[in-house]
Amino acid sequence: MIKHLSINSRIIIGAITLVGCFMIITAYSLGKTYQKNTYATLEERLTGQIYLLMADRELNPAKLQQFPQALSVNIIQIMDEKLSAFITQDNGDILWQSQNNEVHLSPTNIKLEHGKKQFKYYKNNEKNYISLSIVIFWDFKNKQFPLIYHINDDLTHINQQIYTYKYELWIQIILMSIILLVSLFMILRWGLKPLREVEQEIKAVEQGEQNLLENIYPQELTPLTENINQLIQFERQQQLRYQNALGDLAHSLKTPLAIIKNQNLDSKNPNDYIDSINNTIQKMNSIVEYQLQRAATTHSSSHIQYLKLSPICTSLINSMKKIYHTKSIGFVVDISEDLQFKIDEGDFMELIGNLLDNASKWCHSTVSLAISNSQQQLSIQISDDGPGIQSEIINEISQRGFRADQITPGHGIGLSIVKDIVNSYMGTIEFSSRKNTGLKVDIQFKQ
Repeated sequence: MIKHLSINSRIIIGAITLVGCFMIITAYSLGKTYQKNTYATLEERLTGQIYLLMADRELNPAKLQQFPQALSVNIIQIMDEKLSAFITQDNGDILWQSQNNEVHLSPTNIKLEHGKKQFKYYKNNEKNYISLSIVIFWDFKNKQFPLIYHINDDLTHINQQIYTYKYELWIQIILMSIILLVSLFMILRWGLKPLREVEQEIKAVEQGEQNLLENIYPQELTPLTENINQLIQFERQQQLRYQNALGDLAHSLKTPLAIIKNQNLDSKNPNDYIDSINNTIQKMNSIVEYQLQRAATTHSSSHIQYLKLSPICTSLINSMKKIYHTKSIGFVVDISEDLQFKIDEGDFMELIGNLLDNASKWCHSTVSLAISNSQQQLSIQISDDGPGIQSEIINEISQRGFRADQITPGHGIGLSIVKDIVNSYMGTIEFSSRKNTGLKVDIQFKQ
């Protein structure tokens, strides 16, 4: 269930949980600290009162025989009317108690240790009290008389004060939590707004309302939106590639199909008929394989490894020499033996193969191929010494189906394939020609 929560829901739940836990812990800690400090202050006040009681009570040397009535007859006036005090012997007998002593208990298990303070919290008649007891050993004529001084205070007022503080504290903590959560929610809405805009743009692209993600987004989202745009462009290129391949396949198969349809069986030469059919079928098979290869050609991606270029160029040039053996073409090659580039082998063979084939077809006697790598850029240059192309149509030769010479056999798709491959690798291609100096193709790829 949690895995399917949106990022917005996860952050809101996390913020509520974090703020809630933090505020609860804070309120509890502040409440406990206030209660502890209040009780500590109360204990200090009781200690001061009991010291006043000790200062007021004195032993009467003339009446030691009648002890425990040895205390003076003065009655201490407790400063706080809510306090009550009494003095006992070590056996628990009360020697004296204050006039306002509403509640007194004879604490048990009191350690007879001189000057040690012993606090005790207890409940009586549904009221809470605090008691302080101190044992004092009085010396008189080399004898010690232990007296235990007790003072009590009603905690009702203190507890009510603590309860009021905690109640107001919780109210303030809750209000602060609400304000903080509302602020966090507003910040969250503002912070996640670019993501919502990306979602809206993606929907617009899906519905055909726009072609790419066009808004400017924060730097954290820029790589994402750029990758999405690249993916959209790649998918459209792939779709166009397959559409073009199917169209070219259908167009290319028309001629061999027409040959087969119009081929008449000549009983006098059945072998010629069979050879013609076989040659036509072989040609159709080559066309299908070629178009499938074109449809599968993809753009550069991170998983493509570096390719050594020189052996492939040598193999292609040897093929051109066999195909155009009647022209005795001289190939001028300038390429380092260890030159490498990150490109698919099929793409590179298709690229160089089409350019060499086009140059070999139109040259008089020489084709030049130069590939170099400098300043993180791969440069490919192929030229021939043929008749060249008129300047007014040089920008049209890479369009699909365009043929500068309608007489020379061809389909007008070779250079368009080259341009598609160059574009898929984010490269640039430039055609230049002068009259009777041939065609020069300059391709640049970034490493």
